[in-house]
Amino acid sequence: MSLWEVIVVAIGLALDSVTVTICRGSNQGKLKKSNAVIVGIIFGVIQTLMLIIGMLIAIFPMLNIENQKIISMNQWFSAIILFFLAFRLFKNSFLNTDIDERREEFFGYKASVTLALATSIDAFMLGVGLGLLQTKFVSTILIQFIITAILVASGLWVGYCIGNKYKKQIDTCGGIILLSIGIKVILNYFQII
Repeated sequence: MSLWEVIVVAIGLALDSVTVTICRGSNQGKLKKSNAVIVGIIFGVIQTLMLIIGMLIAIFPMLNIENQKIISMNQWFSAIILFFLAFRLFKNSFLNTDIDERREEFFGYKASVTLALATSIDAFMLGVGLGLLQTKFVSTILIQFIITAILVASGLWVGYCIGNKYKKQIDTCGGIILLSIGIKVILNYFQII
């Protein structure tokens, strides 16, 4: 995958966490910018760790394999993972449309870790797919951390400022991004692009 594709996938993957933090931010009575930054870092670290674990699981068996048939199967497997994640985001965008306007105290860093773990299962699965595609390891994890941390901190702050009325649109955008990359992987397989 090229650098821009890794960036686009990182954005698509982070949008699930952004949606969660927008919803959480919309319920906060008072939120400091420093809290939003720390929550962004927590999400970035956990999502990046899950991505690393997924990539390592996929990379180690592939280190000694040069068989083109196995590599092409990996492209299909990666595309299936991307399609699954995209459809999951599409499903989430249409499930819960109720807006809860209640305000509460800051939910805390322990709750942030729990939320980050819950939303990082997708990062693990994507890590397996990226590992099978033999994506550059260091640049991928750095990009994922930076994008997730920035988007989650921004999402928490935006949720605090405007509420969660754009949840559906954010999930839909994430689904479109991941679906597009999955289609590109398939088109690459057939050497169309």
